[in-house]
Amino acid sequence: MQDVSSHMVRRLQRFVSLTNAELALLADMERDSRAVSAGDWLWQEGDAADTLLVLTEGWSCSARYLPDGSRQLLEIFLPGDILGIGELADGKRRSDVSMLTDGRISEYAYPRLRELFERAERLRSALFVIANQRQAMLAERLVSVARRNARQRLAHFLCECRARLLEPASARQRFLLPLSQQDLADALGMSTVHISRTFSSLACLGLVRRRHYHILILDPARLERLAGFNGAYLQCDPQLLAPEPPAAEIQ
Repeated sequence: MQDVSSHMVRRLQRFVSLTNAELALLADMERDSRAVSAGDWLWQEGDAADTLLVLTEGWSCSARYLPDGSRQLLEIFLPGDILGIGELADGKRRSDVSMLTDGRISEYAYPRLRELFERAERLRSALFVIANQRQAMLAERLVSVARRNARQRLAHFLCECRARLLEPASARQRFLLPLSQQDLADALGMSTVHISRTFSSLACLGLVRRRHYHILILDPARLERLAGFNGAYLQCDPQLLAPEPPAAEIQ
């Protein structure tokens, strides 16, 4: 099996350069993981929030269900993402979270997290940055649902997913998007028929090709222009992070 810490480490390293001591702390915390299957619930709205989860492999999503049975998808989680950061102070889960694909997760109780934060201040600040990035992604989704037309909405979503992938930029034009027509409709505030027609429209423009769950971005620059996509909200200002400590301070 691959090193399950690699995805989270690679995602964190987009924000902060990790020392060997910090890498060792993360490896120790991710030593235990368990397999999960597509469709499994990781938690449900109202459950006690006393742990963080790391999605070491696979894709998952969060959602809210309304009294009429309809659903709004809120967040899409990729390998290496940390789940539950925004609920650290709440004590209750705000949404349902389930797996979109088979994968693996690692679970950290809050006492272990406090120990990690005390020993590695920069990892604590990196989680703060990630939490702010999540808020920025939700804000972009709100703009999409409220103001972008169907092409722009779907194009922006695809650009964002592509930008979040851990693969090198040259390898991100073809990727797995394990969301059904209904998942995409519930994420973007569209009908399943409209999702299908919009994919066909983007294909006719020579921008995107979809086959089952596989996406091929034919012209990334044009797709970003159509979407009005600016990935700055996915980046981090290094000044927000704690300075790198002397090696002797993390043992």
